[in-house]
Amino acid sequence: MITPESSPPETPSTGPSLPVTAQTPNVGAIEMDEIEPTDPWRPLVVPAIIVIVGLAIAWVLFAHFGRSKPDASATLLRQYVYQVQVDSGESPQGPGMPGTLPQQVETVVLVQARVTNISKQPLTVFDLVSDVKLGPEAFGSQSSAALPADIDRFMQRFPQLMSMSMAPLTRHTVIPPGGSAEGLMVFAYPWTKNQWSQRKDAHIIISFERGRSVMLPLQ
Repeated sequence: MITPESSPPETPSTGPSLPVTAQTPNVGAIEMDEIEPTDPWRPLVVPAIIVIVGLAIAWVLFAHFGRSKPDASATLLRQYVYQVQVDSGESPQGPGMPGTLPQQVETVVLVQARVTNISKQPLTVFDLVSDVKLGPEAFGSQSSAALPADIDRFMQRFPQLMSMSMAPLTRHTVIPPGGSAEGLMVFAYPWTKNQWSQRKDAHIIISFERGRSVMLPLQ
């Protein structure tokens, strides 16, 4: 008698297989969409700081070495302000009687100064001009330095000012490199001495034929 073979026991079906990620539980993990995105500007912060520091250093170096240096320096030795009465011009004369010259008040500023050439080239004085701003509205006025002949006549007319007598600092004076020139400059303004005392700013501009001008502040 033939005994039929017994078939192996059937294994219960477990259903379709799942991917590995689905089979492994995600315990304590953070989903990618829950991560806060990185600041896109953060990588640029350090380069920006380096650029700013570099620009600051370049500006300091340019301010120290790059700016143009003056060609001369000026020193005020003495200054004196004097009020005078001068003739304003000729007046017509009537028949048989002499005419009188009208008088006007002027303020004369006498300045003794020294100009030193600090460049490597000779400097030739081109002009001497005083620039004064007067009054609350800062009204400005300029006056050219008197010529040597006019200074001589002025000193003869007002001998009380002889203490300020000095060889004039004139135009076309040549100052060698490292050398100095001293002299007297005289400026006249159609103001009273009281008006002069109300000035807001006053200085002399000494210009050269070839070279940068220098300013001399007045007291």
